[in-house]
Amino acid sequence: MAAQAHGVRERTGLTRDQTDVAAWTVADDIVVGGARAISLMLAVAWDSSLPMFPFRVPGAGWVLDRLYELIAANRRRLPGERPWCLSHPDRCDPLDAT
Repeated sequence: MAAQAHGVRERTGLTRDQTDVAAWTVADDIVVGGARAISLMLAVAWDSSLPMFPFRVPGAGWVLDRLYELIAANRRRLPGERPWCLSHPDRCDPLDAT
C-alpha cells in the first residue's frame, strides 16, 4: 500500500522521512525496511523462503542494502509508473501531493 494514502503512516508508526527513502513491509509488530522489505514481500507473494536466502550469506545482506539504497536514491530517474498521488489524487494525503 502506498505510504501517501490517508492514514497509512499513522497506522504503521512510520515517519514521512522513513517512507520517503525506503519501501517497508509491516505485519503485526514487525517492521522491515529496504532490501529486506522487498525480499520479505517476494517471499510472502511467492510462498517461498528463497528471496530471504541472501540475508543468510555473510556480507550479501550488506551488499543488497547498499544496492537498494543506490536504486532508491535514483528511483526518480528510472522509467516506471506515475507517482501514486498523480494516479490516485482522491486517496492521497494532501501533504504528499506536492
